[in-house]
Amino acid sequence: MLKASTFLAAILTVFVHSFSAFGQVGISNPHLRDLPIVISWDDQGIRITSKTQGARTANLINIRPSQFLEQIGNDLVQVSIGAEETPVIIDVSDFFKATAATLADNNGYYPNMRSQIDIYMPKLVLADYNEPNSFVIDLINFSDKTNNSHQSFLIKGLDVFYVVTDNCAELSGVQNRVTIDVKKCGVQHLMLKGGLLALDDVEKRIPDLCRKYNDRYFSQDEPDAFVCLEECREEDPNAMKNLRHSRDLVTKYNITDFEDEPISFLGNLLLTKKGVGLNLKMEVEEVAGAKGRKKERGRAYEAYDEFRFFPWYEFINLSFSKYLDDKRLMIEDPYNNSYVFNSDVYFSNVELIQFFNELRALISSQLN
Repeated sequence: MLKASTFLAAILTVFVHSFSAFGQVGISNPHLRDLPIVISWDDQGIRITSKTQGARTANLINIRPSQFLEQIGNDLVQVSIGAEETPVIIDVSDFFKATAATLADNNGYYPNMRSQIDIYMPKLVLADYNEPNSFVIDLINFSDKTNNSHQSFLIKGLDVFYVVTDNCAELSGVQNRVTIDVKKCGVQHLMLKGGLLALDDVEKRIPDLCRKYNDRYFSQDEPDAFVCLEECREEDPNAMKNLRHSRDLVTKYNITDFEDEPISFLGNLLLTKKGVGLNLKMEVEEVAGAKGRKKERGRAYEAYDEFRFFPWYEFINLSFSKYLDDKRLMIEDPYNNSYVFNSDVYFSNVELIQFFNELRALISSQLN
């Protein structure tokens, strides 16, 4: 079960929603849009229905019928039990292709009143649907009459994705895939939220933020602060050294996206157009004491390093807190995974926490 304290407004996060109290745990980004889609279920299968407002009353959903997919009413789709690993693809790409004028005309509720949401099932089932701008929902145990009932959904056309469900659901997630176990849930529907990142000026805003922290905490005795690569000119005596270091980090973090590029670094902390690379200590479980006596289970961290790259949709899910001393900080994600980052650099862990929180706010504010 997710801890409420770890929830953050971010790309690919899951909100636990209490329908009885109509309250939501977490920080909701004001730019995030409600998708006009509700997924509900019973022992007969799963239904996908549209939410409409104003003059729009029908034909929001464009369905391609198939063996397990049937349109049974205006904007009402039935997914029969048995599809399982074959995902229902919900493509909202056109939903977000809107002009500012269209948004204003419709009070920002629907980006384009003429756009439709495509729903279909693929003819060829792939082992992995880890594709750009997409998220996977695995809904399990939704039927009391069918053992291990399971249905996958692939949501396409989003940078940011939230699932809103009852607080009894058991949730787990890895990168762009979230599993929702609803076996013990009385509320039988999911609501979806999503958005697109608008990061056209990220190459300027991130260096500006780095310079802000360099100026705030700069000391001539310890000039080991953020290096903004745009300032690494040929006349800089450290230009070649900085270039080599950034290239080394790109290799260590295995950044194979040819559209990405490094912007700034701080030791082994790398900032790029598309995310943040951190040199982490991995958590292991501590179980045994001296002479074989068991002791209370606790958290321990391996001494070896892991170079982990967090794309923006993961980074803004992270929370940061001070750990043990003035150098180490704890990093946690919404699924109770935790890491330790050793801030053995110019900034203390508290100063880096400030920086990470401000960077997270900078990215998450750029949502459409």
